[in-house]
Amino acid sequence: MVYKFRVILDTEEDIFRDIAIQEDDSLEDLHNAVVNAFGFDGTELASFYTCDDKWNQEDEISLFDTGDVAGEQKIMSDYTLSEILDAENTKIIYV
Repeated sequence: MVYKFRVILDTEEDIFRDIAIQEDDSLEDLHNAVVNAFGFDGTELASFYTCDDKWNQEDEISLFDTGDVAGEQKIMSDYTLSEILDAENTKIIYV
């Protein structure tokens, strides 16, 4: 299955990109697609957040392990899109 995302850059005038990516790709792959689609230099820190139906942020999934104990925190490369997104949970926020 292919997931399609509309990514909106929240600026004075919204800029958006549509990204198509495979369900077995990781959140890190999606992050890299966003970076490339907007022409970022790749040095920015980023996180995904799971969210509820009203777009309230819930769990953070960061690019790098920022926990106190190395390896304790799961990061973007540890999750496939199909693990995060399913019929009931279809929203994620990228910051």
